[in-house]
Amino acid sequence: MKPKTNLIILLLFLGVLVTSTASVNEPEPCSGYERGTITLKNGKTLEAYIYIDYCNSHLFQMALRTIDEKTYKKYAKGKKIKKKAIEKYKVKEIRGFVLESGKEFRQVKYANLFSQKNTDKLPRRQLLEVVADGKITIFKRGYRTQNGFIYKPVMDAVLAGGPEHVEFMRNNFEILYQKDRSKNPKNIRNANLKNLFGDNPEVLQKFQNGDYSFRIEFQREASFSANCDRAFLDALLEMVQDYNGTTQEVLVSYYQN
Repeated sequence: MKPKTNLIILLLFLGVLVTSTASVNEPEPCSGYERGTITLKNGKTLEAYIYIDYCNSHLFQMALRTIDEKTYKKYAKGKKIKKKAIEKYKVKEIRGFVLESGKEFRQVKYANLFSQKNTDKLPRRQLLEVVADGKITIFKRGYRTQNGFIYKPVMDAVLAGGPEHVEFMRNNFEILYQKDRSKNPKNIRNANLKNLFGDNPEVLQKFQNGDYSFRIEFQREASFSANCDRAFLDALLEMVQDYNGTTQEVLVSYYQN
């Protein structure tokens, strides 16, 4: 085989190797339209493709943009979506929505007492992801990345862009808990765990014995404000699921109540 041919084969092999490695290390895309079912304020449901942007989650936490099946097929082929094809819903019009992937988002009122912006400290309607449901419901709340008050670590990630931005937004968020559905959820960083889990002696005892890694996670200082990460959430869910007598995959149907 000629040296020139060998060189070409080697370059092609390296190209394939680099591409494969990049695809493995590449984070999942931040945004796109996902099929889901929206429950409106009046209880009626509708099927639509909902625009979800996990790198700018405050956008769909405050309002939804949707398209129909016909428009989605054009979008999937790379065609541009016309503005008139996009349906918009304000958060006050929606009780919640469930994506085809199984992720559920529910409208709640939340007062962010950790914010440096006074207006954020008033209860505001938001669509937050439900990560555990039952006697104790756990919500995940993403950070604002545009307009208004933005935390410095969040802005640093936004300015860095690319994989660093994606990784940061997927691994940094706030966690809220709700034990009484007649009351607004509160931030887990302010929780009195004895009051929260105290009516389940077995779970509380295991926590006090150090059987749950959440004991360590809860004592770990937040990197900024009321920030939580994946390790914190996973440890909390283990304890909450024991308390609720459920698994992460089994959620109570909120909309049927």
